[in-house]
Amino acid sequence: MNRRKISMLTASFIIGGVIPHTCREMSRLEVTRHNISSPLLPESFDGMKIVHLSDLHNKVFGKHNAPLLRLIYAEKPDIIVMTGDMISHDAPNTAEFLELVRRLCGVCTVYYVNGNHELSDLDEDEFEYVAETLASYGAVCLDNDYADIVRGKSEIRLCGLCYTAEYYRGVREYKRGWKAFMLTDMIDYIGVKDPNVYTVLLAHNPLDFDIHAEWGADLSFGGHVHGGLVRLPLVRGILSPERRLLPKYKEGVYRIGNSFLIASRGLGRFRIHNPPEIVSVTLHREK
Repeated sequence: MNRRKISMLTASFIIGGVIPHTCREMSRLEVTRHNISSPLLPESFDGMKIVHLSDLHNKVFGKHNAPLLRLIYAEKPDIIVMTGDMISHDAPNTAEFLELVRRLCGVCTVYYVNGNHELSDLDEDEFEYVAETLASYGAVCLDNDYADIVRGKSEIRLCGLCYTAEYYRGVREYKRGWKAFMLTDMIDYIGVKDPNVYTVLLAHNPLDFDIHAEWGADLSFGGHVHGGLVRLPLVRGILSPERRLLPKYKEGVYRIGNSFLIASRGLGRFRIHNPPEIVSVTLHREK
């Protein structure tokens, strides 16, 4: 068999097998469940369930996101958090995303922060329209702000970090002028962490987890890395949006001292061996 025939057979295998499999997998939703325990969590919050969504990029699952909604409803969350890049400039389904959030707000309170795509892709009018529409549904934007959740006589705090594009390595005009995110920057954005309050941090970029832990976040949620885009056995995700190999934080649970990070693989964009993910987290008070 000559080289030309071998090349044709190889191309046929890729087109006829790998590509259809990848396309099917990109719409095969998975629910990943984690349990996080801490002695700092108030007893009244033991068993609290948080559903985490990230990096939808305007993707729509089925008719009006029915499969996505069905899986979220089944988790019976106490709150839903979204960690950015739910919208992209190159996808036409902003109305579908807004309808998704409207329905989610009928289940429980939705808290969110914006990611680099919301900040870079939407012009001022579009950004304002989306923000006002989400607020009208009851969704709470935590961009460099916080909200306290009260149960009985105890409370936990949700903080949101939303920084400018210069801290995202490789993003457009900052491909050469990237700045490392430091603890001083984090304090400038959201202040000093209250050591007496269990604090959940929403921050789009999980690659800053070392800083989040140093700041004192008890639990961080992030996305951005898309699970490393292509997942392989043993090493799992191999590429970050910054075009760096083997990103340090890409999916699952990580821990530094008493700080935990949950990194979502996200829901949208091209991915290989990397199904879209809904994350469901149950908090426990460690005895």
